[in-house]
Amino acid sequence: MESRLHSSGKHVENENEDGFEKSFKQMISTLPTSKCWRGSENLFQYQGFWIHPAYLKGVVSAQQQFQAQPTDIMLCNLPKPAPPG
Repeated sequence: MESRLHSSGKHVENENEDGFEKSFKQMISTLPTSKCWRGSENLFQYQGFWIHPAYLKGVVSAQQQFQAQPTDIMLCNLPKPAPPG
């Protein structure tokens, strides 16, 4: 993420984050919600999937900012549980 100094002395990166935060809050206010089976937070339905709010911000941010390149390789793995001790 680029960070350069604006004439106001504020970093441009921070302005972009503030803009993302504002548009994100506006966007999630329009999404269908359902009571989460665990905890007190609601799940949000986003692009056909029910997503916990802890993950939704990262999903939206990645969709808006990630630019895949032809040479990119993505590795995905589930964390392995620790052995009983």
